[in-house]
Amino acid sequence: MKIKVWKKDPRAKLLKKSTEQSVGYDLFALEEVSIDPGEFTLIRTGLVIKTEPPYALFIFPRSSLFKNKSLIMPNSAGIIDFDYCGEEDEIKIPVLNLGKEKVIVKAYEKIAQAVFIKIGNPEIEEIFTSPKSSSRGGFGSTGGWK
Repeated sequence: MKIKVWKKDPRAKLLKKSTEQSVGYDLFALEEVSIDPGEFTLIRTGLVIKTEPPYALFIFPRSSLFKNKSLIMPNSAGIIDFDYCGEEDEIKIPVLNLGKEKVIVKAYEKIAQAVFIKIGNPEIEEIFTSPKSSSRGGFGSTGGWK
């Protein structure tokens, strides 16, 4: 299977795996961005990516994003739908600066990871009674909140 990638901006760098065993493909900032403390911004990649079922595209933060820059992706992960590939559907990385200093993201700096995950689309059926006779506690794992 091949994933179709369009450089909406000719300066864009194609996504790339750092090593052969990497799960994710690195995504790169298109241009330098300055992010003040507490500021939210979208970092452009310059790419439009077309995926085909059954492989959906998920965008995850790089593990060094917070450690080195105090930046988080406030949505934790981005889900790129199969039909998010029009001319204006550039992949942009949402970041929030939780630090106390201004952060500079340089052009072509690695900022996120693109992971292609095989998904299914099951049929949804409404039922009218609880599917399980005993409860596990409501929220969280087996212990629940007490």
